[in-house]
Amino acid sequence: LCATLAACASITQDKNQPVKVETITASGDKVEDAKCLLKNDRGEFHTETPKTVLVRKSAGDLIITCQSPNHPSAEGKLVSRTGAAVFGNIIFGGVIGGVLDTASGVAFNYPEWVQLVFGKSLTFDRHHFKDNTLQVGVEGTTEGKAEKQEKTQQPAQEAEQQAQQATEPIRITPKMD
Repeated sequence: LCATLAACASITQDKNQPVKVETITASGDKVEDAKCLLKNDRGEFHTETPKTVLVRKSAGDLIITCQSPNHPSAEGKLVSRTGAAVFGNIIFGGVIGGVLDTASGVAFNYPEWVQLVFGKSLTFDRHHFKDNTLQVGVEGTTEGKAEKQEKTQQPAQEAEQQAQQATEPIRITPKMD
């Protein structure tokens, strides 16, 4: 069935994904009603903690910044990972379907449940993902805003270019002898 479809993952999966955001202090106390901005190359999304927000999937990482009175900001980077559906699509639906799913963002997933810590910048990687489990962030160095934005936009732009090339008609000119 997938062999007859142009892009299986884009049909079987949504372009949006829920992400639950929680915030705590450095001492571990929960902070509710923090205002959070989630941003990737597909858009900006707003929520308050502890709530779940729908974000647009992308090849680029999702950057989260949460603010609350009397606390320094809490930052997080959710690493975008390719989901299994794109590999099935490549096997059953061909390379074109895989390229289209990659370009549209459907092929990618973020960690689904994260807890940011005020005063820290954490990275959350879905590599060791488990359903309905809080994803643990790792503290690390942060890049400047310009570098983050450039790295976030670059993979998505490359995927879109590949999708355009894959959907352009092939012209065959007969050879006359």
